[in-house]
Amino acid sequence: MKLGFGIPAVGPAVGSAHGLSAFCRGIEDLGYDSLWVADRLVTPVAPHTPYPGKQQPFPPEMTRSLDPLLLWTVAATATRRVRLNASTLNTFYYEPPHLARLLTTLDVLSEGRLEVGVGLGWMKDEHDIARSADWHQRGKILDDMLAFLQAWWTTNPVAWDSPFFTLPPTHADLRPVQAGGPPIWIGGASAAAMRRVGRSGVGWLAFEGLPDDVIDAWWSIARRTAEDAGRDPDMLKTAMRINLDPNTSVDSLAAKLRRHAESGVGEAFVDAFAAFPTLDQTLDFADRLIARTGQL
Repeated sequence: MKLGFGIPAVGPAVGSAHGLSAFCRGIEDLGYDSLWVADRLVTPVAPHTPYPGKQQPFPPEMTRSLDPLLLWTVAATATRRVRLNASTLNTFYYEPPHLARLLTTLDVLSEGRLEVGVGLGWMKDEHDIARSADWHQRGKILDDMLAFLQAWWTTNPVAWDSPFFTLPPTHADLRPVQAGGPPIWIGGASAAAMRRVGRSGVGWLAFEGLPDDVIDAWWSIARRTAEDAGRDPDMLKTAMRINLDPNTSVDSLAAKLRRHAESGVGEAFVDAFAAFPTLDQTLDFADRLIARTGQL
């Protein structure tokens, strides 16, 4: 099982490009396979949408958030081997050509190490602020965005005409390093999300706490959709997000990672945004963790 670690995209840990560069190089030097970012645009004082699975409206660290694309850029320049991913990039923040240019540029700057985890977002307040579109249409808008990105990365000139966006024939000479563009991962907790995995994703961005029977049913949907789309369902992968709670021990987390590896999870990554206030403390934990896990 591959193992990744999250860049603290919210909270007080990141304070300079120099410090973040040292953190990213440290994660790479320790032997981790990937670095992950999250995406939080705004945190309303009085949100209408509660944080998923929690009683509080949101973790207090979310009141300070950094831009994930800029974090990716620093990580790309500071490292040479680790892959870069997101859990998840909220694509409705971006206009399609803008996002296409950003992601293509990052794939070039990272020399083909970019992967893009996308989702619909859970905070309706944020969606309403960022985009003047029907919240209930966001799944269709995401599908349209993914199809447009595929067109941008595989055709030149590129043109687009859909109910959500129109682009006249346009030069797209900036090409991604990875043939066909960066791999797309899909986040979400619904049958619709798993159909999107089957149609468009290399895999599913999973999270802990879901019953096994629910996961099995969702994977059946993803596999069936992949077969209907002429894709190989056996190629679909899982990346498991683990949000680190304060006071979680290295030994208990290492044991959890081994269980995920034994269950067939292809990749796991640890997000410690709520656990440590500094990058040095986060890196120290990452060091102790990978020393405990060995070869997963």
